[in-house]
Amino acid sequence: MSAFSIIIRLFSLPYAAKLGCVCVHPVLVAALAVGAAGPVSAQPLEEIVVTASLRDATLARFPASTTVLDAGVLGAGGVQHLQDVLGLVPNLNWAGGSSRPRYFQLRGIGELEQYQGSPNPSVGFLIDGIDFSGVGMPATSFDVEQVEVLRGPQGTRYGANALAGLINVRTRDAAPEDELATEVTAGEDGLVGAAFVAGGGFGESAGGAWRLAAQRTRSDGFRRNVYLGREDTNDRDELTLRGKLALEPADGWNVHL
Repeated sequence: MSAFSIIIRLFSLPYAAKLGCVCVHPVLVAALAVGAAGPVSAQPLEEIVVTASLRDATLARFPASTTVLDAGVLGAGGVQHLQDVLGLVPNLNWAGGSSRPRYFQLRGIGELEQYQGSPNPSVGFLIDGIDFSGVGMPATSFDVEQVEVLRGPQGTRYGANALAGLINVRTRDAAPEDELATEVTAGEDGLVGAAFVAGGGFGESAGGAWRLAAQRTRSDGFRRNVYLGREDTNDRDELTLRGKLALEPADGWNVHL
């Protein structure tokens, strides 16, 4: 279920009326285009850093098959929850006993429900380093910086809970720059939501920063229970609160909470 979004695009076509009466040989056009373009300067590629390992590494040097979804992908198309973008990750499937994903499978390995498979999850699920394996449902996409999906065994880093792979969700860190933003959402099936994020520094003398994010979402659901005669059997009422602190008690010391 996704929220409605309206995108307005404006185009300027001052020469559109002349296209029907101008005829130029395609080879000549190609030659002119190549000559006018001139030398093309090299553009540096954006460096993607993977934080799911014990040490941060660039995606090009990371020794595992990895898919990285940045904030631009997560914020496109009215995405509200991680489940809305899981289809972009190859070989990743999910199942849930409720309306949110709870069990994940990577490359066909993983659990489908609580009473099938091994007692420990085969796909690890972390949010800011906190283990939510076997839960998965609190992963809203609001204020998320990056999602990293590691395919293949990650047991040397995270134990038996990452036998098939790992999903690592990293939210935005606290920064000394002042920030205040709000978000309002409305969609089908009675979807309404509101969110805000605030953050900033403690001052030059304190040498630290804070960040607070909150989101509330409600929906009537889209499943109709014929037996009960109700259309709200999978309604949602979700509240997400997240706080971060970044402290610098001394030179060379960094504390993140």
